[in-house]
Amino acid sequence: MRLLCVLNGGVDHPSSRLRVLQHLERLKSHDIDADVFVAKGRHASDLADLARRARRSDAVLVQKKLFASWKLPLLIGPAPLLFDLDDAVFAVSPDERERFGEVRAERRAASRRARLAAVLRRSRAVIVGNQYLADHAARFARQVAVVPTAVDLSPFPEETLRRAREARRSRSGRPRVGWLGSRPSLRYLPALADPLRRVLSGTGGVFVQICSEFVDLPGVPTESIPWSLDGEAEALLGLDVGVMPLDDSPFSQGKCGLKILMYQAAGLPVVCSPVGANRELIRENETGFFARSADEWDAHLRRLLGDPSLALRLGERGRAQVEEGYESASIAARLAGLVKGAVGREPPV
Repeated sequence: MRLLCVLNGGVDHPSSRLRVLQHLERLKSHDIDADVFVAKGRHASDLADLARRARRSDAVLVQKKLFASWKLPLLIGPAPLLFDLDDAVFAVSPDERERFGEVRAERRAASRRARLAAVLRRSRAVIVGNQYLADHAARFARQVAVVPTAVDLSPFPEETLRRAREARRSRSGRPRVGWLGSRPSLRYLPALADPLRRVLSGTGGVFVQICSEFVDLPGVPTESIPWSLDGEAEALLGLDVGVMPLDDSPFSQGKCGLKILMYQAAGLPVVCSPVGANRELIRENETGFFARSADEWDAHLRRLLGDPSLALRLGERGRAQVEEGYESASIAARLAGLVKGAVGREPPV
């Protein structure tokens, strides 16, 4: 079976890499040969190439790219269409509101909502990263499947995890609280400044930012690690606790919790905001803690950093959760079933 994957970016684009590209080799074992077309920033001649490739395919999977409704039939053709969504693109993002102002940002979001509704109606199957996105998609789509973002555990083998645990024990008293993310999510970090100052004060510990850009948090001792695909696992394994702060906006509710899954893959306990998929990924007091205020961030971080045995238990349970339900091989098999179901070669998943 020939599958054309239409993406917004390559391996440096998190959604493209984690929702689609990491699965392509495993899809081959399910008799699905995938071709990739990166649609962002293309010229008209490139879009003509997209149309030709779509007509040679048995199915087309579009990852979050929103085309004008009149372009869809011209570009995709008659092949069954699957649409993958892992962000609340129908909502105004905080970054967008800051850049364009409330009125213009809402006009942009309204345009995306119209284009999204068109592709959802046309899709044979819609794949979403959490239930919040599923509820929105179900207003327009005939079939919606929640498929979480997967984690490749090969960079986190058991022996490497064991060495990381030993390193955490040996640096007792110099905690490393870490955050992994991309530039637009840096805006969530200032909410942690006060609790981090209090928790890290006098300990010799640091707040570690793993990102392509960084934010200054006055008074917070910080280490900045430029993100790279090859260095991501090593950076995460060097932490003691992973954090994921969010606000409770409609846009943030669409977040699919990738940071949490990456922390758990590295065997880390997690403290996060109880927003969106975070509520599904964290079992409070078992794999991590929810923080709803600065005082709760302070209390939960102190508890984990002051009780290494508790941190170890929560990290091990989180790792087991990823192995059981979020490992890339099992998610790739679910994706393969959805693709074949859309083409009619397997019963719908």
